[in-house]
Amino acid sequence: MITRRLLPRLAACAAALGLVVPVLSACTTTEPAPVPADTVSAAPSPAEKRPAPSPSPSSTGAEDPLPEGPVNVLLIGTDSRDPQSLTGNADTIMLAHVPADRENLYLISFTRDMWVPIPGLGEGKINSAFSRGGTQTLMETVSGVLGGVEIDYAMQTNFAGFIALTRALDGFEVDNKHASTVTVQSTGRVVEFPEGRITLENTDGLIYVRERKRLPLGDLDRAERQRAAVVGMMDRLAERADDPAFLAELVPLMLGNVKITGDLDVDDVLTLVPLAEQLERDDVVGLMVPITGFGTRGGASVNLVDEAATAALGDAVRTDTVDAYVEEHGTDYAP
Repeated sequence: MITRRLLPRLAACAAALGLVVPVLSACTTTEPAPVPADTVSAAPSPAEKRPAPSPSPSSTGAEDPLPEGPVNVLLIGTDSRDPQSLTGNADTIMLAHVPADRENLYLISFTRDMWVPIPGLGEGKINSAFSRGGTQTLMETVSGVLGGVEIDYAMQTNFAGFIALTRALDGFEVDNKHASTVTVQSTGRVVEFPEGRITLENTDGLIYVRERKRLPLGDLDRAERQRAAVVGMMDRLAERADDPAFLAELVPLMLGNVKITGDLDVDDVLTLVPLAEQLERDDVVGLMVPITGFGTRGGASVNLVDEAATAALGDAVRTDTVDAYVEEHGTDYAP
């Protein structure tokens, strides 16, 4: 049911995820330079909206622009350093699944080094599907990995949007699973990320979500940090959702940093934001597309997909039974 309890999750998901996903890979750690929030233009493009597989009652309060039934949103963050560019590799790939009952939000990460079939292009790392074929190819690749899951929308940005939103939010809190210390090569500044609940401000948020080399499971732990950042930004959006001045700032920020593919535009997303004050962290469930371990392909390090477990996850998304999948398989992402 689309209620005030659902809408905060959708609002924060759409707004935060559309901007938080540029948690990009980095061969070196450098201090990100300030980036203007209006340098990437949003360019909604049409996509066919699929019929709802199951009905949802009408909303109460604000009009909900999303289709009835379960909704799947692909979240893409590219590794371009150019604030005006949404090209490059898609080094953050996350599927947000909103079930028809609107009782939870599931964030499903695809690690960038997963070796998968890419429609029309053979096989490769999943993050290369975007650079080789664009948004549509990546959407088809993700759908194929999950056995034909239909994707309603895609939202993409680069790291400029992440920095801009972090600053607009005056920082956000994350539950940090692994303590780490990062030395910023460009400045020599040492950044500590202790275990537990921590606050990330300014460029430290980007440094946090880019880190992988000092984490026990590398890219897998980095993907977990990406989801933690999403939840933290959602919480912060919830705290500020009734602030008209903040919403006035958020509108141009969204317009300037997010590209949406599908029958949804930024104005639709923003109609949900004022209801975000009831957001709860426990409503968001983080998952990873399962892998069996690590290997090499053509001399490159890759993550090997657990085909049986991934088929089960894909079936759960398609049939809107992810809750049952989590009950059976849990949320642990270690291979």
